[in-house]
Amino acid sequence: MADFHGDLKALQGNEFASRQKKVWPEPHPQWNEAIPLFDWLWFAHIYGFGVLFGFTTLYSLFCLVWFRKTVFAKQKAHFVVTNLGLLFAGFGRSLGLLWDPYLSRESTSVAHRLVVLILWGTATAFITSAFSVMLLIVLETTKTNLGPPKMRSLRFLVAITLINVLYMVMSDTVVWFYPHAIIMIFICHVVFTIWGMAISVGYLVAGFRIWRNLRPSFHISAENDPSLLRDATKLKRLLLFMSTASIFGMFNFAVSLYISVGEFGFFAHGNHARHWPWFAMQTALRILELILTVLIFRIAIYHTKHAHQRGVGPQPRITTTEFTVTSP
Repeated sequence: MADFHGDLKALQGNEFASRQKKVWPEPHPQWNEAIPLFDWLWFAHIYGFGVLFGFTTLYSLFCLVWFRKTVFAKQKAHFVVTNLGLLFAGFGRSLGLLWDPYLSRESTSVAHRLVVLILWGTATAFITSAFSVMLLIVLETTKTNLGPPKMRSLRFLVAITLINVLYMVMSDTVVWFYPHAIIMIFICHVVFTIWGMAISVGYLVAGFRIWRNLRPSFHISAENDPSLLRDATKLKRLLLFMSTASIFGMFNFAVSLYISVGEFGFFAHGNHARHWPWFAMQTALRILELILTVLIFRIAIYHTKHAHQRGVGPQPRITTTEFTVTSP
């Protein structure tokens, strides 16, 4: 009888320990095997990306101050929202990677893991938000019509972001305590990726419409007015940035979608992922997120710089970067 009670206590102790050490239901490597296998690449990944995302956080703070002095009042709120999104995204990624990368460290604190999960998940929402608001800035500046009018407003994009963040916080919390509700996280990830891919296509379509409508005027007027030639060069650079952002945005959200529905997704068989393929996917996604962040910064700075150079006066000169493009 004593042996039976001892075995029962041991079983209960093991169940308690497993509950205390339970992990996020998304497939992940077996950390005790994977980290020694990755060796120095693991530390280069977590500390390298952690520091780089930390730099983007600090740079967002700098831009918030800089844009306050250089951006005209009409679009100041747009740039504030964009940089706040990048700030929160960089902070979430940096803290997550440096504090508890991918929940790989032993911890029995539920609060600790929930905080990391929420910071990591909302970072994705804020990157997507900044990406979409930057497109709105370009559309408003060039007076390009793309999509329904209600969707071309800052209030709409901010409302969508807040709803997504609140839903993500709620779903992460629910799924942590009730793993069977994992469909909530899956829906959230898929919606984010589809929205991000739609925004990426929007960059490409908007750039094409701008170029198609202004190309004839460049050939006709550039020889007679050197200022038009300079404006045409500026516009070409803007279109180059937009095309690049579209391409890398598509890659970023396509990889994210593959991770959500593929062998590393929530409905994959088994709790553990293959070590090197998982590491490759996460590294690719972090690189794409950083490139997308840099492109958003670059488009914002380029736009602000040339808008500030044009200035605002009672009778401003109309340039090729101030025009109206309508959809056919």
